[in-house]
Amino acid sequence: MSDDPESTPGEATSGDPSAGSPQDPAAEPLTSTAQVMRWPEAHEPLATMQPVAVAPVAVRPPRLIPNIGHFGVFLLLLLPSFVIGYALVILGVFATHPHGGFGVLLGRLARMTKEKNLLFAMSMQAAWYGAQWFLTALLFGVWWKTVAGIGFARGIRWNAVTARRWFLMLAGVGVATGFLVSVAGNFVPMPKAPPILEDLTESRAGAWFLMAFGVTLAPLTEELAFRGFLLPGLINIFRWLQRNGAIGESAVRYAGIPLCIVLTSIPFALMHAAQVSDSWGPVLLIGCVSVVLCIVRLRADSVACSIIVHAFYNLTLFSGLLIQTDGFRHLDKLKG
Repeated sequence: MSDDPESTPGEATSGDPSAGSPQDPAAEPLTSTAQVMRWPEAHEPLATMQPVAVAPVAVRPPRLIPNIGHFGVFLLLLLPSFVIGYALVILGVFATHPHGGFGVLLGRLARMTKEKNLLFAMSMQAAWYGAQWFLTALLFGVWWKTVAGIGFARGIRWNAVTARRWFLMLAGVGVATGFLVSVAGNFVPMPKAPPILEDLTESRAGAWFLMAFGVTLAPLTEELAFRGFLLPGLINIFRWLQRNGAIGESAVRYAGIPLCIVLTSIPFALMHAAQVSDSWGPVLLIGCVSVVLCIVRLRADSVACSIIVHAFYNLTLFSGLLIQTDGFRHLDKLKG
């Protein structure tokens, strides 16, 4: 994925959450005054050439990208991505077990699904997420380049330059968030044996696979969905209202953006609820983590930055489990 330039003329890059977006209507004027050079008369010296202002020229405001409709299209891509991912896993199983015919293959897949085989389930999800990234980058890369002249990375505000510059600080934020959540877990009701820990206890190989997935594809795809599409899509609703004179900049800054952070964090937390037995304590903590990720995304104007924080947050939680189980050698310690 190609990097965006650090900034371009007319784009805000300050630390303000509402700044740093090419869609900010306050960043560019709606009209500008064109100037032409008045050539001197034949009897006048060339040094008398001066610019002369002409009538204002209308400037088309930049498109609001991504908008909430783009998030809806992203959701529609989940189904074909799942089908592609499932097909890839079936091909992988067939390639490793080519003998026995199609019936044996279907039986093996059904058995792994029924037994809730962790390696099979994680392979399915990894293939699904990979397909989702591919289809999203392909579709929106062409779409946004056609209608707005920007690529996919620019549209979702990838901004890897900032992520590289602030990498150590972002990693520290992720570790600190993971540590604080672990401490806070002692003060809220927590399930004794949540499903995610039960999955870890199946096998050591599965536990390592789950950890690798949790610090790579999981934060990549979740940040793409929630901080790459949903959060800016919601904010751009308020930007559209501001552009049409319904609300002012202060309403966007002090009401719209905080509300969008909350509206982004609620589905993010609920998506993880099943992993923690739908217990309100860990769901609340996950929602707080989402608030941190949203703030990082807006302050840095970079999805790559929120991915780094998310990855190191997950890594911190898994590191605690690694220590507790002696490198996943004694997974029975995780059983309630």
